[in-house]
Amino acid sequence: MSEPHLFAEFSGQSEAEWKAKITKDLRGKAYEEIIRQNADGISIQPIYTSESTELKQQALKEHPKWDNVLEILVEDAEQANKEALNYLNRGATSLLFYLVGKVDLAVLLKDIQLEYICTNFVMEGSVDYYRQSFKDLLETRGLEESELEGSFNFDILENLARTGNWFDSETADFEAVRDLYAANFKGMRSLAVNTNLFANAGASSAQQLGIALAMAYEYAHRLELKESRSFWINFAIGSDYFEEIAKLRAFRRLWSQWQKELGIPLTEVRIYAETALRNKSILDKYNNLIRTTAEAMAAVIGGATEVCIKGFGEPLEDLGFFPRRLALNQLSILQHESRFDQVRDMAAGNYWVENLTEGLAAKGWDFFKAIEEQGGYLKALSSGWLQSEIAKMAEKEQALFDQGQRKMIGVNIYRKEDEEYSPEIRQALEKSARPNKGHVEAIKAHRLAESLEKEIILEKTNS
Repeated sequence: MSEPHLFAEFSGQSEAEWKAKITKDLRGKAYEEIIRQNADGISIQPIYTSESTELKQQALKEHPKWDNVLEILVEDAEQANKEALNYLNRGATSLLFYLVGKVDLAVLLKDIQLEYICTNFVMEGSVDYYRQSFKDLLETRGLEESELEGSFNFDILENLARTGNWFDSETADFEAVRDLYAANFKGMRSLAVNTNLFANAGASSAQQLGIALAMAYEYAHRLELKESRSFWINFAIGSDYFEEIAKLRAFRRLWSQWQKELGIPLTEVRIYAETALRNKSILDKYNNLIRTTAEAMAAVIGGATEVCIKGFGEPLEDLGFFPRRLALNQLSILQHESRFDQVRDMAAGNYWVENLTEGLAAKGWDFFKAIEEQGGYLKALSSGWLQSEIAKMAEKEQALFDQGQRKMIGVNIYRKEDEEYSPEIRQALEKSARPNKGHVEAIKAHRLAESLEKEIILEKTNS
C-alpha cells in the first residue's frame, strides 16, 4: 500500500476477530464444518489474512505479455500457410503447427516473418529432416537465431504415455531428441514437456506439477543437461479458476527449486497454456466460450507465456473459421480492452491465491518425489503406478460429476432439451477406443460429459 496514512483512522481486524464473526454468523455450526478439501487434500479456508500468509515475489517471470496462439494441422503446406497468414492478421502472435509427415517448411512459412512471432512445430518423426530444413530456411532468409522464439515439440515421453509406444524405440527416440537439442537453435526451445494429456485424463493439479518436473528431470538426466532454458512446458487449464492461477504460479516456484536442486543456472521457463478438453461438452456447446474465457484469464494471471484457446466445438466438432476467430477475439479482448498484459503478477498480494500457490507447490513437489521413488517417470509409467494414481483422481472427479455435485451449466444442470446434433458429432461419439497393445498402458484423455453425451445424443438419434 503506497499511502497507508489514508487508512490510519480505520482500525484493523485480526484474523481471530474475523473468525469469531464468522462463527457467530454460522449460528451454531462449527467453523471447521465450512472448511473443504480440494482434490489434492489442501484445506480451503473461508478466510485468509496477512497473519497467516507469507507474500512472495513470483519466480522468474520477466514481463507480463503473452502470445496469442493459433493451432494448425498441416495436411497441405500451401493451405496451412494461407490459414496462418489469415490469422496472423486477425490477432495471432504465435503459431503451433502439427506437422504430418515431411512438410516443406519453405512453403509452409512463406511470407511469415518468423522474427516477429513465436513459432512452434509439433513433430511425430523426421527429426533430422526438420532440423536441416529449418537450418536451410534460416540461411536462405539470413535470419539470426537469437531473433527467434518458438519450439520444436518432439516429446517422446508424452507420446509413450498417450500411445503406449515409442515413436521408434527408446534408444532411437532419445538419440533423436539429443540431436535436436544439439542443433542449438538459440531462440528455439528443443525440449518439450506436454502435461496437457494428464490434465485431460483427470490428474489433479499437484499431480500435473509433479509429472512436469519428473518428465523434465528424465530429459535432464538422460541428456546430461547443464542448463534448462531449452524447456517448453505445456499445461492444460481447467475450470477451477483460482486453482489454475495458483497451479501456474506454483510451477514457476517449483521450476526455480528444481533448477537449484540440479545446480543449474536459474532461467525463466516458457509456459504454454491451452484450454482443457476434460470439462468441455457438445451439449449446449456455446457455454464452452464462457469456460474458455475464464480459463484464458486464469492462464494469463497465472503467468503463461503462450495461451491457446481451443474451439468451442472441440474435440467432437470442427466448425472451421468461426470458433478460431472467436478464440483470438477472446485473447485480444483480454489484452487490448482488459489490459491484462500490463501487470506482471496480478495475483500477488491475494492471500487466498498465495496460500493455494504454496499448498500446490508443496503437494506438487511431494508427487515429484513420489515418482522418483518409483525409479523416475519411465519406471513409474512402465509399472503402471502413474496410470493408477491418475485414475484414482479421475474416478473421484467423475463420480462427483455423475452425482451432480460437480456442475456444468448446460450439461448436467440447466440443459437444453431441444438441441440438434450433426452426423459428425454422432459419428464421433460412436467411435470406440482401440485396445492398447503398447509397451506400456496408455493414458487416455477422457471428458467428464462423454457418457452423458452418448446417453442423450445417441439415444435421441435411435428413438
